[in-house]
Amino acid sequence: MIALSWRNTRNATKGGNVQQTISQAAKLYSKARSTIHRAIDAGRLSCSIRGDGVRVIDLAELIRVWGEPPNAPTQNQQNATPNEPDTQQAMLHELQAMRRELVALREEVAQLRALPPPETTKEAVETTKAPKADDDPHGLRALAKALYSSDEE
Repeated sequence: MIALSWRNTRNATKGGNVQQTISQAAKLYSKARSTIHRAIDAGRLSCSIRGDGVRVIDLAELIRVWGEPPNAPTQNQQNATPNEPDTQQAMLHELQAMRRELVALREEVAQLRALPPPETTKEAVETTKAPKADDDPHGLRALAKALYSSDEE
């Protein structure tokens, strides 16, 4: 088995950050998992937690603590967003269709704004007028008017 240096391993993953689980790191360095855990607990080795709750350690961090690995990495963490040309093409076509629809809608709005306003008929005007609100809903003005006119007499 040919051991890859950390530089070659890093290039093999397209420049991504190579992360190993605790079990993978233990196999990579031929150490017990408890040794890895003790190093993390003591603060000699830092780790992070993936979205699924699994602790992962950067290969660079492992190299910093224990040097080049004697065993080649067995498995690399998969890219969370795979490069799928079919999906990207479908999204691109959908985006282009939405842009064409937006242009068509804007042209339609411009045409509608250019139209003259609709003619209003007498019936339409009468139905759109609000009914006259009662100026004296409680009768207080009428009472005041009656009292005022009786004072003048």
